[in-house]
Amino acid sequence: MRKLLAATVIVLALAACWKSESLKSEKLSIADADGTKAEYKVELAQTEKEMSKGLMFRESLKNNAGMLFALWKVGEESAMWMKNTKISLDMLFIDKDGMIYWIYENAEPNSTKLIIPPYPAYAVLEINGGETQKHGIKLGDVVKCSWFETAAVAEDQPVVEAEAVEAPVEETVEKVADEAEKPAPKSLD
Repeated sequence: MRKLLAATVIVLALAACWKSESLKSEKLSIADADGTKAEYKVELAQTEKEMSKGLMFRESLKNNAGMLFALWKVGEESAMWMKNTKISLDMLFIDKDGMIYWIYENAEPNSTKLIIPPYPAYAVLEINGGETQKHGIKLGDVVKCSWFETAAVAEDQPVVEAEAVEAPVEETVEKVADEAEKPAPKSLD
């Protein structure tokens, strides 16, 4: 009886810890001048711990789901990787105005190669691999999310400013893609 009671207490404690780590979620949309292209319910990775774990160890990601990394909140660099991430992801790198300025499609699961945009991102949205192409998401589209919009204007939050890019963006994107041994992301055309 004692063993059963002890096992029950341990299971309940583990369940409480697991549940307490669930992230806040928010609805967001991706739109261009013609209107909304896609809508997602995303988890918000806002702390260093949440961002370090990201979508690691997950077997799948629901349709129209993803994770939004608040890099500006902790002043993190925008280098990403797929270590311990079992699903292919599209990564949308977003500037402080909510505009998608760089896209990395179909990141290879479990890869430790760094995915580095041409300049630091304010936020990164990770969605299922292939979603970018499926919904026609392109450079210049805008992420609309109450959390993102509120966070961008918060006076007490540090803002990661983009550094000047000396080379043309297309040239920089190709160089970064070559370093990662991946095809270049969508062009700016």
